[in-house]
Amino acid sequence: MPATTTVNAVKFHDIKSNQPRNFAISWNGLSALLTISVPNSDKTQRELWSPVTYFPNTTRGNRNVDQVTCLVVDMDGEAFDHAKLDGLEYLAYTTWSHTDDDEHWHLVLPLAYPVPAYRWHEVWTRLHERINVVGDPQTKDPARIFYRPQHKPLATPRLKMQSGEYIDPQLDQPFVANAVRRPNPRAYQSKKKHYWEDEAWWNEPQDLSRFNGMTKPQIAAALLLELRELRKSHSLN
Repeated sequence: MPATTTVNAVKFHDIKSNQPRNFAISWNGLSALLTISVPNSDKTQRELWSPVTYFPNTTRGNRNVDQVTCLVVDMDGEAFDHAKLDGLEYLAYTTWSHTDDDEHWHLVLPLAYPVPAYRWHEVWTRLHERINVVGDPQTKDPARIFYRPQHKPLATPRLKMQSGEYIDPQLDQPFVANAVRRPNPRAYQSKKKHYWEDEAWWNEPQDLSRFNGMTKPQIAAALLLELRELRKSHSLN
């Protein structure tokens, strides 16, 4: 049995939306929603979802994600192989681009326990290696969003499901929902340095999706606000 049944997900109205809204609070609820595929001539008109929780009163972006609760594997042109997933709980649905000759799947596996966003890159890599799939490396960021199931008109969507164990992220110290959490990275400070003084932080790929749909003046204002927050945090030490 899984260590916990807590699986949270949020949704966004469209690709330009940056306001997360509640989508599901359990694996049963999420998997039920992901079994419904609708015909669509324009895939950008479909809602998107993400298996994460956000810090309160924040918008879409890696630095605002609190924890990740599912692994979503974006399999573009990669055939679905059931044998790789023996004993694991999962749901897989075909995406808008799927055809019999060019397969496109979203494979969703609930995690045995939530993973803090700042640990997600290492967990993403480890779990892809464990189930022996390539996946799309551009989906490694914790704030990645995925379209809800949809298919082209006259196309036939496909769905695969299996009951089993929730996949174990294999963290050295499993994240517990009621334990003390690492705070929002905007305010994070280690004992020796600020987070922005950590070379590893700056070497990570930067997520710019939080600026989708914003005008240049709005982006400039958002960057200025972040700079002020960094200076304010720095002045406290």
